[in-house]
Amino acid sequence: MTNDEKRALVLQWAESQLGVIEWPAGSNKIKYNDWYYGSTGNNYAWCMTFVQWIFSRAGLPLPVKTASCTVLANYAKAHKQWVTAGYKPGDILFMHWGKNASVTEHVGIVKAVNGKYVTTYEGNTSLVSQANGGCVMERNRAYANITGAYRPWYNM
Repeated sequence: MTNDEKRALVLQWAESQLGVIEWPAGSNKIKYNDWYYGSTGNNYAWCMTFVQWIFSRAGLPLPVKTASCTVLANYAKAHKQWVTAGYKPGDILFMHWGKNASVTEHVGIVKAVNGKYVTTYEGNTSLVSQANGGCVMERNRAYANITGAYRPWYNM
């Protein structure tokens, strides 16, 4: 499989999950957590377990298994796969909502990039809550809220 095919497969899997919601609302109970933690009922924030699930389903598991945005971001930095510009479809994008641009509060998979924003596929978001909204959605993210991205091997 070529790198372009790998990237396309990740994006297809992510797109196939649009509209999936946790149930009951506000519970963080979702199939991505069930898969990650190996049991049902785990009610942890799930933006990163969504990303892990997508890459696993695409047959491209990430090199570090974690439910923490910060852990994966630190891995990317330590392995020279951290980028802060020139984002590409298939990159794993980290976001922040406060004044500290170095914090990683949320994560999504880059779908597309334009001059005004980066379009992502994200888990645990909504139009009401950026990073704990309970739904898989396509979002447009302003550059001002982007911490950086992990560039998987297929985007090198």
